[in-house]
Amino acid sequence: MKHRKLIGAAAACALMASSLPAAAQPLQAAETPDKVIALTFDDGPNTTTTNEILDLLEEYNAVASFFLIGDNINAESAVTVKRAYDMGCEINNHSKTHSNMPSMTAEEMQAEIAYVDDYVYEITGEYTKFFRPPFIDTNQTMFEVIDQPFIGGFGCYDYMENVTAEDRANAVLDAAKDGLIVLLHDAAGNDQTVEALKTIIPELIADGYEFVTLTELFERQGETPKGNLLYNEVAKYPCADYSLHTEVFSGEATGDPSWAGWSDTAVLDRELLAELGDSYAIEVEYEGSFPPQAVLQKWSGETVWQTIQPAYSNGERACIMAQDILNALEACGVDYADLDRMTITPSNGSITMTRAAILTKTDADTPLAGDVNADGKLDVKDVILLQKYLLGLEELTQQQAENAALHPDDAVNAYDLAILKKMLTQNGK
Repeated sequence: MKHRKLIGAAAACALMASSLPAAAQPLQAAETPDKVIALTFDDGPNTTTTNEILDLLEEYNAVASFFLIGDNINAESAVTVKRAYDMGCEINNHSKTHSNMPSMTAEEMQAEIAYVDDYVYEITGEYTKFFRPPFIDTNQTMFEVIDQPFIGGFGCYDYMENVTAEDRANAVLDAAKDGLIVLLHDAAGNDQTVEALKTIIPELIADGYEFVTLTELFERQGETPKGNLLYNEVAKYPCADYSLHTEVFSGEATGDPSWAGWSDTAVLDRELLAELGDSYAIEVEYEGSFPPQAVLQKWSGETVWQTIQPAYSNGERACIMAQDILNALEACGVDYADLDRMTITPSNGSITMTRAAILTKTDADTPLAGDVNADGKLDVKDVILLQKYLLGLEELTQQQAENAALHPDDAVNAYDLAILKKMLTQNGK
């Protein structure tokens, strides 16, 4: 086999191209399903359970992603791998030996990945695109030397014999949401997972879900997989219809949760949040393997220390939604006014925070900041008009000028253009 060179984590930041063979499209419960979910299977391939799962996927015209153990690939199971690939499923990497990889050297880690990668290439003509660490155990060396996005997922303990098929199905159905990665096992003899899928697949289709491969999941959710992250889900950016209300922090702050500086780095105005009700979101720009979180703190009287995880994070940007904060307040039996402080901190490990801001939902009757041409949308047309205005080629109406005034000064100028371009870049436009 010709070994493909494994490079550093920077390469994992780019989504590798995918050209799946022609196959039937997944069954859709509606003309355009707006909910996608990825079924993934570990510990194959084999000629029994893997084929039974493929039979079910074929019956419902669905696809999945399979994470292979290299030592399980042989002449017979390779036929099953090729069948899955030809059905439109994705073939991915679960290491050669399914050993504890953090204890290995960098060279041993690379060899584990390359073995599976090269074997899959011989079978399908494509290399694997994603990697699931054995036991979901990682360290920094793995992120640095394995040039594939790391995938975790929601598991239902389907590798344990005492977890019934009904329990497995109920766990997956209860957890189902748009963008979820479901972690199951197609190890030989895992009949209860096959039985569970007979419930899971039709019920999720009836509930409006479309089954997609991991490559399709990232594409459909508008995300590019990045290095140094372990993905359990791929959520859609939830604040596309929000606009900037208040800057909370701008600069650079680096530390882990124990750093005392977080107490005055990004402190949230509790009175303002109370006024905004459920119409706001907190957006944080950061770098780190783990996302930032909001922390509710009360040390007078009955102590409260409650964390709220972001509804969305991608290693660069996180969004903490108002409703999640309101739910946490209710669960703690307190209100904003009862708190002594609300801050943004890392959820785990070290992050570098560069910005935190309060966003609010855009009212259809309220002028949209940055909507220079006043057409109700924020897109490249606004940039073009603003550029023409700054070059003296176009005039702006009073409303257009107000929409273009993004920088806190009294003029429409190049500062506003720079801010507008950044806004569009952040929104993927």
